[in-house]
Amino acid sequence: MKALIVVGYNSPMIEAARRAVEAEGLSDIIDVRPPSKPPAGGETPEIVVLYTPTMPRWLDTRSARIIAPAAEELAGAARGPAEVVARLTAYVRMGGVENLRLLARYIAYLLGLGSEEPPPPRRLPWHGIWHPRLGLHASTSSYLEHYGGWGCYAGILFHRSWWLYGNTEPVEALVEALEGEGVGAVPVFTTAHRGPMGEPSAEDSIREFLLAGGRPVVDVAVDMLSFLLLDHGGSGEGVELLKRLGVPVVKAVRDSRQSIREWLGSTGITPQSLIYEVVMPELDGVIEPVLLAGSVRMEGWRRLEAYRPHARYIARRVKAWSRLRRKPPSERRIALILNNPPCKMLEATVGVALGLDALETVVRILHRLRGLGYRVEGRLPASGQELADMILEKRAVSEFRWTSPRDIVERGGCLALIPVEKYMEWFNELPEEKRREMIEWWGDPRRPSGPLAAALYKGCFVVPGLRFGNIVVMPQPKFGCAGPACDGTVCKILHNPRVPPPHQWLAVYRWVTRVFDADLIIHVGTHGSLEFRPGKRVGLSPLCWPEITIDDKPFAYIYAVTNPMEAVVAKRRAYAVIVDHVHPPLELRLEGLEALEEALNEYREARGKGDEARAAEALKRLREEASKAGIPLPGSLSGEELAEEVHRFIDRARMSMVEHGLHVFGDTSPRTAASTAVAIVSHGPPWPPLIDRLEEWLRGRGVCSHDCRGLAARLAEEALAMLLQQGVQSGMLTPSLLAKVLEEATSRLVGA
Repeated sequence: MKALIVVGYNSPMIEAARRAVEAEGLSDIIDVRPPSKPPAGGETPEIVVLYTPTMPRWLDTRSARIIAPAAEELAGAARGPAEVVARLTAYVRMGGVENLRLLARYIAYLLGLGSEEPPPPRRLPWHGIWHPRLGLHASTSSYLEHYGGWGCYAGILFHRSWWLYGNTEPVEALVEALEGEGVGAVPVFTTAHRGPMGEPSAEDSIREFLLAGGRPVVDVAVDMLSFLLLDHGGSGEGVELLKRLGVPVVKAVRDSRQSIREWLGSTGITPQSLIYEVVMPELDGVIEPVLLAGSVRMEGWRRLEAYRPHARYIARRVKAWSRLRRKPPSERRIALILNNPPCKMLEATVGVALGLDALETVVRILHRLRGLGYRVEGRLPASGQELADMILEKRAVSEFRWTSPRDIVERGGCLALIPVEKYMEWFNELPEEKRREMIEWWGDPRRPSGPLAAALYKGCFVVPGLRFGNIVVMPQPKFGCAGPACDGTVCKILHNPRVPPPHQWLAVYRWVTRVFDADLIIHVGTHGSLEFRPGKRVGLSPLCWPEITIDDKPFAYIYAVTNPMEAVVAKRRAYAVIVDHVHPPLELRLEGLEALEEALNEYREARGKGDEARAAEALKRLREEASKAGIPLPGSLSGEELAEEVHRFIDRARMSMVEHGLHVFGDTSPRTAASTAVAIVSHGPPWPPLIDRLEEWLRGRGVCSHDCRGLAARLAEEALAMLLQQGVQSGMLTPSLLAKVLEEATSRLVGA
């Protein structure tokens, strides 16, 4: 062995390189191996070509006169004439079977085993469109001339190496599935990351092939790449690019460490695949991580294999996103799902959400949709309270302690009745294993009895909710019990990973996705229970209940930005698009301090003047006010100790932030923003000097009270709210404008 080619990354290049060396009759001269497999002999090579991110530990390069690292991570290990190293690496980076044969011949030439110098690397496209039937195309316009006529299109981004070495089974499966759904495919291979030879990034390939004249040529993009989608160079160009593209980018996941068979028997994708295929793409806004490909172990590399049921599932989801995009608003159907906490006085807690007034949010969404041309019919509630009243009056809730299925139907809270016969069609679509589980835990729907029978109305499942034309508002189905009883006989441990949801759950969601045929499901508020149903952790299969439940419908989730830990569960297990909302507005805790502070000031003033009689009276009042404020003060405290405790309490209260009500989605009023900003800034170092200056401002205008600093804090909030209302942004504020605003804000507060 005189030369060594090390190929890592589990790349199929290693198999192509072996065949190239064999085809050139150089197998005795050139050894091709992965970095994980050291050679048996102790011979050291003269020429080493590396396509691996790290130097193999077993590799002895002391006798090597040429080292050509094709991976940028090892560029510092290069040895030998620069032009020779560059040419060796170019054969590898350009890649392809022909270039690997040229590489073998060039190595032989350098070893003095060939008299004729081979030609330089053959240039192959760094990116382009490749279709399994139509082959390679250099432009989108050329491709669509041969492939046009589809009603909608999906772009596919995949690795160039797959195309180079024929490792394209997942791409072919997805193209076939998309076309089977009537969706044209635009499969784009790319190097994904810019390199020294002019390799394009994924951003470059999106610009080149998925946009034409600044407009998207696809309705959806499918990301089959690993790692980050965007360049993250600090310019923000990638974000602007995705805004111009303006289509959902969904993730087709490849498990690089498990075959399909291994994945099906596991608890989910491997940790490495989770990072590279799910976590990193999420940072760029890629959604719906559905596993499409596994990796079969070969000799030093991994062959990709497609999971065809998911190829079809992704295709259906892509088609649904495209349909949502192309439908006029008047035809779009939306299901608004409210939280429905089990075992918590169910009727009274429908629509609760962390930090969000979900009912008021739904009302505003309904009115906004009507204004945007959606078919929103009937009399709409004017407020969240009115919506709550409608829900309770009509019993548009799940059957529970005080609500029977008959109540829901007779009082008008029933969206639909689903005969058991119809439900059985959906039930029989489930894998046999899932059907057995549901029957074991919840009974046989063909012979309903006990709790299951109690959940039916005249042999039908009841779908509770309210309908407003093409929009429905409904509670999420229960998942831990069945029927109206609440006596422990029908209750399950809510998050038992073995317990499937009850029949009512499946019936309601299938009505939403198949009968009502929602174009979009929106879950309103943190958080529901769909994403926590049994199944794999990440990288779900058709046996996992979140995937079964959501079917193939686009799913948006209005979620609290303060709870990212569980939001990612919804993103990864329910394929939800998270639409964050801010935390409820915060405000300083100032109310009720005036009398307490006045008593404190009176006591200290009397003590300072030596007026002991007045001080004693003031101390008595101070104790009374402290008691009213709930300050725990031992009776043994001296006057000065009591005054110091009260002073500390007032300081802590001034620096405390408390929630002010609930947030309403879309509410970005200047007053709310100012209140929250002041509450947050009050905890930072700039706050005391700012208040000092404002207090000085007030005193200079003869405006002062027993709570001058409190007034200064309110002045800061009032002035900020006024600036926000006027649209003043950073860089626009001048001293004269600030003085004018402070004067007006002071006048509003105290009439001075």
